[in-house]
Amino acid sequence: MSSSHSKFTGEIPKYYEKYLGPLIFKEYAEDLAHRVSVPSNGVILEIAAGTGMATRKLRDAVSSDVHIIATDITNDMLDMAKKKFDDNDNIEFQLANAIDLPFEDSKFDVLVCQFSLMFFPNKIEALKEAKRVLKPGGTFIFNVWDSFKHNDFVRIVNQTVVNCLPFEPPIFFSVPFGFYNIEVIKELLYEAGFTELEIAVLPKISKSNEARDVASGFVLGTPVRLQIEESAEEPLEKIVDIVERSIGDEFGYNSLEANIQAIVFTAHT
Repeated sequence: MSSSHSKFTGEIPKYYEKYLGPLIFKEYAEDLAHRVSVPSNGVILEIAAGTGMATRKLRDAVSSDVHIIATDITNDMLDMAKKKFDDNDNIEFQLANAIDLPFEDSKFDVLVCQFSLMFFPNKIEALKEAKRVLKPGGTFIFNVWDSFKHNDFVRIVNQTVVNCLPFEPPIFFSVPFGFYNIEVIKELLYEAGFTELEIAVLPKISKSNEARDVASGFVLGTPVRLQIEESAEEPLEKIVDIVERSIGDEFGYNSLEANIQAIVFTAHT
């Protein structure tokens, strides 16, 4: 996960947390947390935890005797996640690559991953690692975004940014919103050794007070900003202005709403 597609570093985590958290991640984090069932004194692993949005919801949803290990490949993201917890929260943070987890076999009762499988360069290896570290009878719960068709804000943002850079169109958003084929994901899970699967398609409504917030979140809070800074003739803030106008023209500039949709998988060992 070393490509620019996954470089959530520098200022990106700050904007990601501030704008995209409430815009698209919060409700799905709550959904994942409510799907977790773990025995007393059990252990949960979260991979690619980012700024700890799902981690916080997990900690709130399970009993205090359950130990949570939250991992990510990026220190900048984990540093922000750590600020949401104190020493009494029975949680630890660790740098880790999802395709080479530094944990022994059959260690965890539950493994959780929020909107990250799409970024893993070798998805089958990541799924095999998830299966390896889960106890027999363990559960892997994760979600992925559905296509641009079902995610209105990002579809408009992507179209606008691509139009701003016609000779080198940024491809970032095609990664998180391009891995949604349920049959393909099912086959990968079966190949990795998972058996019983539960799948839910979850449409929701994304809300924002201002179009500027939507533009700031998707442009400044994702690695697309790196591609813009590298290739665009216009300065970054100018691109944010252009995206804000596109969002505002489509959904309004204040108190705007749009459709979003994700797919949730629960896989058992």
